[in-house]
Amino acid sequence: AGHPPAVITSASGKLFRKGLLIKHGTALERLAEVDTVVFDKTGTLTLGVPEPLDLANHPAQVLAVAAGLAAGSSHPLARALADGARALGITPAPVSEITEVPGHGVQGLWQGTLVRLGRADWCGAEPLSATATYLSLNGESHSFAFTDRPRPGAEALVRALKTSGLKLELLSGDNPAPVQALAERLGIAEWRAGVLPAEKAARMAELSAQGRKVLMVGDGLNDTAA
Repeated sequence: AGHPPAVITSASGKLFRKGLLIKHGTALERLAEVDTVVFDKTGTLTLGVPEPLDLANHPAQVLAVAAGLAAGSSHPLARALADGARALGITPAPVSEITEVPGHGVQGLWQGTLVRLGRADWCGAEPLSATATYLSLNGESHSFAFTDRPRPGAEALVRALKTSGLKLELLSGDNPAPVQALAERLGIAEWRAGVLPAEKAARMAELSAQGRKVLMVGDGLNDTAA
């Protein structure tokens, strides 16, 4: 009594050897009941290793402030921006009091002025059609575009889940154009862009209230609530 069935123990052991840790005794039973799968995009269905485009076209001071802010963020776009600026020989500007605002970006003080790096609307910028992050500096905004690639196996996974009769959704904080492009490439009809972490969690609750058995697949800290 009190011990999980042998089949659960055996399956958990095999999964663990493949790098998958089962945290709850009923996880596999609940997984078998799933009828809806909701995916995050960046780092989940894509490699999550964004490559900045045309960084050298930005003024050195703009890059320095962006790099100074990016150093205080764990977001993949911020890390890629910091690495790209470093590769160009840019020394990060001394930005103080850096704080990360989940779902929005990172902000701090540079020369006594509030500076931000993150979402377009948060930084007062016009969003690009590409995946991008934005810098708010001295009342002006600057955009940094990135490229990303689908994760190997993503297309096969989506195809297999659809063949099994599961409903699929893609929820991403990214801009509509890259989200739509990936959804169409992978064959996911239901997709939403510009989704904040709290909105992802709300969508999970909404689906559950409809009687759906939902599996959420994400990789980032801002997917945890969902």
